[in-house]
Amino acid sequence: MPDNDGAQVPFTAMSQTMTHTYRDLFAGLDREVPLLGGGRRRYVNLDNAATTPPFRAVVERVDSAVAWYSSVHRGTGFKSQLSTHAFAQARQRVAAFVGADPEYHTVVFCANATDAINRLCNRFCLGPGELFLTTVVEHHSNLLPWRFRGQVDYVKAKWPCGMIDLEHLEAKLREHGGRVRLVAVSGASNVTGLVPPLAQIARLCHAHGALLMVDASQLIAHRGIAMGRAGDPERIDFMAFSGHKIYAPYGSGALVGPRDEFAQGRPGLVGGGAVDLVTLDDVAWTAVPEKEEAGTPNLLGICALARSMEVLGGIGMAVVQEHEQALTLRLFDRLRKIHGIRIFGGCEMVNITQRLGVVPIQSERFDHALLAAALGYEWGIGVRHGCFCAHPYITHLLGITKADLDHYMAEVRAGRPRLLPGFVRLSLGLYNTADEIDYLAEALTALHRDGPRATYLFDAANEAYHPQGFAYDFDAWLRP
Repeated sequence: MPDNDGAQVPFTAMSQTMTHTYRDLFAGLDREVPLLGGGRRRYVNLDNAATTPPFRAVVERVDSAVAWYSSVHRGTGFKSQLSTHAFAQARQRVAAFVGADPEYHTVVFCANATDAINRLCNRFCLGPGELFLTTVVEHHSNLLPWRFRGQVDYVKAKWPCGMIDLEHLEAKLREHGGRVRLVAVSGASNVTGLVPPLAQIARLCHAHGALLMVDASQLIAHRGIAMGRAGDPERIDFMAFSGHKIYAPYGSGALVGPRDEFAQGRPGLVGGGAVDLVTLDDVAWTAVPEKEEAGTPNLLGICALARSMEVLGGIGMAVVQEHEQALTLRLFDRLRKIHGIRIFGGCEMVNITQRLGVVPIQSERFDHALLAAALGYEWGIGVRHGCFCAHPYITHLLGITKADLDHYMAEVRAGRPRLLPGFVRLSLGLYNTADEIDYLAEALTALHRDGPRATYLFDAANEAYHPQGFAYDFDAWLRP
């Protein structure tokens, strides 16, 4: 695989064939959507950083499990015992997929990565002078929980891209002199797709006595991950991720971490199933991981997550990575040739091995909301626009001043919604094709040459544009 040096990117007949083979693995990719002015076309989904469609095998696994669904643990009937077996089997498969050490780690099932990070955060009681470290390029889900749990300090990034500054991380760890309890970083950015050097980050953290938590939401479906064993200086101590980012959108996720870290103290979520005995003045918590899984678990979602990992494991994550890198290089090549499109932050110059297929762009002619709307209504292309739940990262990339930020905050708090600065984000999945990338390039070229085909009205409350005199009949599309 060549470096991303701006050269024409070949996409061979073999890789085209493999793409269509991968497409056969997914449900719903044949759906046609209505276009402005009449007609339909097959939907082009370039919004995979937000969520992903399910594997067919995942849908089939859930459908088969529904017929046998029952509550797990302590049920004596066959369905309950079968469900308990499936639940335990799923835990083993998830652990294996992320390279967890079964003697050292445990898998705690959660609703999603946000739930997982909040649960982990709620377990920490910082001592005098202790603090958390995170970075300025995090998703809000890996930023806000730590802020409301204790003192937080922030690691800078190297601009214009936003790669985590390892020298600044080391300086912060030295500055705080062993008082950093945990460092929380993203395994891959949901804004730029950049993949930080996790092994180097882990070494720095452990050399200064800090634990490392990786939000793997963006990374989990695109790269192989190995959490490592106890004592490994490059180990990942905690990892959080969501099923809906890895082709299993059934409301499940996981938090993986050292069993001993969960064994101490009160769990991050309390209730039924997390205890062995309760009195009116005392409680005996049950063993890990059940201790951290209060309430009835989302068995169907957990089975979906495990089945998705089985499918990806069968393909091989190295194969997934190589295939997606070829698509990403093609996307960069096509975007560079479109007059009026800027690939933001110089991120296209980062070596392809250090990034995923997540690309933020700006138009010289249209704001991000209008460009995204025109792509959807007129071309049937699904993208995302805005700040992607990473406001500090976006404001750094855009160079927005503190005075401007204060103004935006005052406007928002006064109930005067407005379109904030942002990007259009293009994000690839395993099933996307070279033809789809070329179609996107055709759409962007036509829009910048000819303009939109309709007059668009801005809906400030929803930060979105809609074509004047046109609206989807969503109810009709939802009928069986």
